[in-house]
Amino acid sequence: MHLRRTLATIALLATAAAPAGPPVPAPANATLANATLSDTTPAVATPAKPALPPSVLKARAELGHRLFYDADLSADGSMSCATCHEQRHAFSDGNPTHPGVTDEPAIRNVPTLGNVGDLHTLTWIDQHITTLEQQFYIPVMGHHPVEMGMSGTAELERRIAKSPCYRTLFRRAFPKTAGRIDTPSIAAAIASFERTLITRDSPWDAPGHSLATATPAQQRGDTLFFGKARCGTCHTPPLFTDQKFYTIDPRHPARIRTPSLRNIAVTGPWLHDGTAPTPEAAIEAHHTLPPLTPSETSDIAAFLSLLTDTRFLTSPAFSLPPESCDP
Repeated sequence: MHLRRTLATIALLATAAAPAGPPVPAPANATLANATLSDTTPAVATPAKPALPPSVLKARAELGHRLFYDADLSADGSMSCATCHEQRHAFSDGNPTHPGVTDEPAIRNVPTLGNVGDLHTLTWIDQHITTLEQQFYIPVMGHHPVEMGMSGTAELERRIAKSPCYRTLFRRAFPKTAGRIDTPSIAAAIASFERTLITRDSPWDAPGHSLATATPAQQRGDTLFFGKARCGTCHTPPLFTDQKFYTIDPRHPARIRTPSLRNIAVTGPWLHDGTAPTPEAAIEAHHTLPPLTPSETSDIAAFLSLLTDTRFLTSPAFSLPPESCDP
């Protein structure tokens, strides 16, 4: 495994502060993204409907947690899922876009994975990727653009299967197949971990949405967000996205999925292409909004800071796992 290399590559993740409270509990349910599936991308079956035993769900998420941080999922062993999805950025990137293993320029801004299990549309522009298991193939094996650059499933499976640790973890996570290691099970494990990435402990989630202790600017921003500016029409609580696709600028007719605004203070730069350097610039890029004054735009940005979940950004439950494996 290349967890050691991943440690060096994403060291900032490992030094995140301890959480303000206990780790966020892991649930059991659905997705993400940045590219376009190639014609050769394998199809993935929809997750089985019958509920899995809690012990299996836990084992599967723990396996997926380790795989998420393993650079062996990339062609040259230099990138893991966490290379682009950093916990301190709410599992986004902090850059406009992120080039892949071939240094080919990326197309889309890396989206946050917060509450991704509650989403039914998982990419910026493709409305047909509806499960995290499907989405797995885009960064790992997609070609438009190349991200992690794996050429096929055989090499991926060979790398994972050679690890005694993984062989044990797969037996726990997939008991019905005696721990068979194949690409669909790898995708299912990572999807299980991603479904635990729940963020719902921001100041806005407190009783009264913390408006009693909010600053005057945040209070005015709240009124504008759900009122005059109509932001809440598309950025609908509690996810702060309606998961629909819109054209925000008539000069650029591409229909873009409404992103979640949770933890927006740490997910910049913003917009689907990363061209907005500030939340205010992202608001101003919405040419279909009612006219807002600079002060009103600033107040809305102040309100959005109430959506930051510090525990989500620091919980060890989501951080880089130990390099050693004790199966």
